[in-house]
Amino acid sequence: MSERPAVTVRNAMPADSKPLSESLARAFYDDPVFTHFLPDDATRLKKLESVMRILFKLGQPHGACYTTGNYESITLWRPPNGWHVPFSAYITNGPALLSAFGGGIFRVLSTMDMMEKVHPHEPHWYLQTIGTDPKFQGKGYGGVIMRDRLAAVDEARMPCYLESSKETNIPIYQSFGFKLTGELQVPGGPKIWPMWRDAR
Repeated sequence: MSERPAVTVRNAMPADSKPLSESLARAFYDDPVFTHFLPDDATRLKKLESVMRILFKLGQPHGACYTTGNYESITLWRPPNGWHVPFSAYITNGPALLSAFGGGIFRVLSTMDMMEKVHPHEPHWYLQTIGTDPKFQGKGYGGVIMRDRLAAVDEARMPCYLESSKETNIPIYQSFGFKLTGELQVPGGPKIWPMWRDAR
């Protein structure tokens, strides 16, 4: 049996936007939160691509978006004191967000507000998004890209924070040192689990 080539992790650049967003859209296609806000199976993928493109565009200036060599796994991090998305960003991207979520945009913004209210204010690295293209899941790509950034975070002696939108992912994050800090209930929808990882 031939061995899989070593996985490389690199900073994602603006030119990576389209393939990166497509990969993340596939990764989050069955995500409970996005399924709740985008219930139409037929249109969800394209709308998710638009949402992921916005998240990448907002995160890319921080220089903390990473991808494996062929977009198998992607992480969008935000640096200490840079986790908050200013209201102006929502205004600027309003048309694209409205196109994706339609009248449900207010429920989306309400959920984001709920998440922000429990977000820690201690300086930390925020893992806003991590996703692995379904055809590459279970092959170790997610672990590689997670460990790559955590090594740098640990070197800087910084804590980390994330929100898990899938209960099945909680043990995976726990294996990387994250601990549950609570539970959020999306009104009429699924739960979200905030998780914290102490500095090392």
